[in-house]
Amino acid sequence: MTDEDYGVMPPQRIPAVHINWTLPFRVRNPRVDYYVEDQELLSTILSALLWRKLNGPIKLYTDPVGLKYYQRIQLLDLWDGGIDDQTLAGISPQHIDPEIFWAAGKLFAVRQEKAPFFMMDTDLMVWRPICQLAAPHRLMALHRESLATVECYIPFHLLKTRPDYLPNPLWDWEEDPFNTALVYFGDDTFLQQYTASAINFMTDNLERPMEMVSQMVFAEQRLFAMVAKASEIPVATFLDYPEQECGITHIWGAKAEARSNPAGYRALCAEMCRALQLCFPQSLELPVVNDLMKKYM
Repeated sequence: MTDEDYGVMPPQRIPAVHINWTLPFRVRNPRVDYYVEDQELLSTILSALLWRKLNGPIKLYTDPVGLKYYQRIQLLDLWDGGIDDQTLAGISPQHIDPEIFWAAGKLFAVRQEKAPFFMMDTDLMVWRPICQLAAPHRLMALHRESLATVECYIPFHLLKTRPDYLPNPLWDWEEDPFNTALVYFGDDTFLQQYTASAINFMTDNLERPMEMVSQMVFAEQRLFAMVAKASEIPVATFLDYPEQECGITHIWGAKAEARSNPAGYRALCAEMCRALQLCFPQSLELPVVNDLMKKYM
């Protein structure tokens, strides 16, 4: 499976990374063999193929359990930028709680990379070339979020922290966060400061909150904004607001709704199957895609 199979090579190519740390799933489901649900599998395939066609190579960070799963379903060739299964395997659950910090793998993965590159969630699809848009910037994120209207962004005194944790006095606690489902890193110094700050907050921070969102979004999305501002680095955005139609689709909300609606689940999977059939007919040669087509089309 090569890029020539999927369309014309874009004029400017910048790599991207997908990240799948399987430990949170395995901790939540101790008696279940690891798997990726159909809607997530379809979005992952579509996300990777679109990036390869329109923007550049894509790499996967996973762990040995994830590698074994993708190998079993014959999907390893999806990531033409290679697969790293050791970085995430080195995250200690004794120091980073995989239930509280379920997206911690993203921070450990991106700190291994060198700018310029993109980090992209596996449920996000980019339908147009964006490398030339990003290249002039040092940082880009998907869109702004609001401290005033998004409930998961709680005040610092309500966050759980280890006893010796001290936030950076330069951080502006009034700075609105960024959604980091899609990030362009064009500055290595920021990348190391951001990931160090996030990992420092997560490490040995083991007290359970009443819900499992506020701790992770602070580490991943709020610190992104505060570290950037403290470093005097402007952050551009790909979208002016979350629902903007701008050649980028993030199905995070649709996935959550579909899980409680069987008809909606089938419709979402069918829509992604149709997109694969239309945009990447060669992908039907992959056994997993062929099986999903039969199931939902």
